[in-house]
Amino acid sequence: MHQALLIEEIQLSIFNQILGSRTLYALARTCQAFTETALDVLWCDLDCFPRLIQCMPKDLWMSELNQEEHSLAITLCRPISSGDWAILQKYSRRVRSVRGPNNHPIDGPVWITDDALLLALCPPSAPSPLLPNLTSLRWHVSSDAHLIALRRLVPSSLASLDLWFEKDRFFGPVSFDLNSAIQFPFTQVFPSLKTLIAGAEEGIPPYLLEGLQPSISQLQNLGTIDWPHLRSENIMSLAQLPTLTEASFNLPSNFSQYIGTLPPRSSMRKPAFSKVHKLVIKYAAPAAVLSFLTYFALDLDVVSVLFCDPPSPSQIGDFLSSLASSPSRNIRFLSINDIMQIITGRNRTEYQPLTKHKLVPLLQFKELRHLRANLQCSIILNDADLLEMANAWPNIITLELNEHLPPGSHVNPGPYALVALLDRCPKLSVLSIQVDFSPIDRVDFDPLSIADSFDSRHGRNGGNLRSLSFGEYNIINPDAIAKFLACIVPDEACVDMRWPLSFMPDIYEERWGLTKQIFNSIRST
Repeated sequence: MHQALLIEEIQLSIFNQILGSRTLYALARTCQAFTETALDVLWCDLDCFPRLIQCMPKDLWMSELNQEEHSLAITLCRPISSGDWAILQKYSRRVRSVRGPNNHPIDGPVWITDDALLLALCPPSAPSPLLPNLTSLRWHVSSDAHLIALRRLVPSSLASLDLWFEKDRFFGPVSFDLNSAIQFPFTQVFPSLKTLIAGAEEGIPPYLLEGLQPSISQLQNLGTIDWPHLRSENIMSLAQLPTLTEASFNLPSNFSQYIGTLPPRSSMRKPAFSKVHKLVIKYAAPAAVLSFLTYFALDLDVVSVLFCDPPSPSQIGDFLSSLASSPSRNIRFLSINDIMQIITGRNRTEYQPLTKHKLVPLLQFKELRHLRANLQCSIILNDADLLEMANAWPNIITLELNEHLPPGSHVNPGPYALVALLDRCPKLSVLSIQVDFSPIDRVDFDPLSIADSFDSRHGRNGGNLRSLSFGEYNIINPDAIAKFLACIVPDEACVDMRWPLSFMPDIYEERWGLTKQIFNSIRST
């Protein structure tokens, strides 16, 4: 054996490239020089606790298969002895990441860790945590035992915690142990935490999460937080964390009123959210979002907002103006959606027009790479408007405008403006837009008239376009549309037309199907 293979760093580099556990098992069992490193790699990522329990003596535990529920439960047969602990620690010290107390594979039964077994593995008298070198934990709580065991399970050096409360089982009255576990401060149990994700299914008692919120303000090493149901005062606590770079949360319904009671932003000890570059507001009223952006002067790269109520065109304009007036001039990713964008059943005539005038602030974001807007407004653009966008965003990669909703207006850019957009934005990869095909939707259409005005690098054999989708359009001549698309779309791109809800007559879909058939036939020749 070459001496280089005895170096641990080289072994790790090689073994981490191995897919599947059988080869690692073989390396650990057949070559003493490889045993320790192979075991480290093999046990680094623990998908569920039963995997750890199975390494202990077989007279300690038993498994029971429930075919109806497609689950496999693990229970203890006797108390855990000191010899059992020695065996367990041989493997548990190698674990760096845990994906949960139970395993939910795509195939095979679900592993269920018995609550008594889980608490036996994490006794209060334990001199050290069960997993002393753990750095990442994904812990889905479906019983009191899962929460009680949490603080006994991991070391204080834990860097990433994904905490999710499931409603699989009924949470009974709050016992002393459970209340103590709920109230534990993150700052004492996980002082090194850098990533915190916390959430709960509907119906979970609110005290299970609220008891953990007050200590958030003391997480001085936190870089990423995703906690939807924070209270307003806890969101304000986040504003002062010195290392926070990514924040994701809902805005409470009373957030606008809460902001109104605060002193001016200038009176804060430190600039609010001074290091945050990625902001995701998952659920909020338009007024609450506007209050948040108005109060805080944020310098953001990524902004994603989901409105709980459909914003009016005026509110959208105010939102964009607020972003544009803040230091966030270098936004690269912007996503604006409302929660009713797909499930709505309103008639298209009810959609208010959103004109380019309201979208003008967007043109100030010269570094924009990705724009997704799915709103219950009719986005009205003409050829000149689309070309102005193309000139403002030469490096745009994704442009999706109302991908899931009908346009509600016939004021849309035409095919020549589409060609110009692709020509001026060579990096554009994903495009979803409403196009008026009427200028070329005729029998005597000559596709060369398009090709002549289109830069050759964006022809069928070039360009970065990979996905092109159009809004509803009443196609008259499928042959003309197919020839046009064949001229401008690279061979690798996927082309489709959206048929949102049930607004479209069957004839629309039939003609689009014929268009795709002709288009694919041209591609194959």
